[in-house]
Amino acid sequence: MDRVGLKLEAKRIINSHFPFFILLFLPAIIIQLGYSVAYSMNPLHQSDIDLAMKQIVQGTARFGSNEMLNLWGISTVISIVSGLLLSGMMFVCIDIIRNKVKFDAPVTKSFTILNNGQYFIGAIMMGIITTVLTLLWSILLIIPGIIKGFAYSQAFYIYRDSVDAGKPISYLDAITQSRKMMDGHKMEYFVMALSFIGWYILNSFTYGILLLWLQPYYQLSFANFYVKVSQESK
Repeated sequence: MDRVGLKLEAKRIINSHFPFFILLFLPAIIIQLGYSVAYSMNPLHQSDIDLAMKQIVQGTARFGSNEMLNLWGISTVISIVSGLLLSGMMFVCIDIIRNKVKFDAPVTKSFTILNNGQYFIGAIMMGIITTVLTLLWSILLIIPGIIKGFAYSQAFYIYRDSVDAGKPISYLDAITQSRKMMDGHKMEYFVMALSFIGWYILNSFTYGILLLWLQPYYQLSFANFYVKVSQESK
């Protein structure tokens, strides 16, 4: 797998249609940045969190703290919403790599995950199943859990392709196909993810502004990865 080539192709597409990708990813980025700003302004400071954790360990915590529960609830909802939106945006990126979509109506395409009930339910179910399976493997050791996470990483895209082809498969079949597809490619996937660490560190110095370019770059690179790996597996 030519990792550099995949990323260069992603850059070329983004640089040729940058306004489209800004608007495509803007809803998810706004949600993520909005939560980050709200979290930084939350009166529940780190010292309060540390104290709560200490009390839990000592068995003296008084559960039901509204602030703790609200923070956890909001964080969970934000993660789910942004994850669903990004899944739909990943579909768009995959279709772009396959030359199946025009660079128009980016805001409408931002909510692709809502265009099909099977997409939406599939995203939730696949997320739950792969998370549970990964956690079960992680109980043994952290490394096996990480490896299995890589193995399951393409399952939702495989499921979506089956839905679009009019031959939907089960969630477990999609996971099985992903595991087989990623045989021999898990290290490449890991190295690809690792290659973006520097960009995300740099983003922290821009107060999230760099995400307008980095998020499309990341997603389009991994969409390219999926397209190439799925072609090889046929």
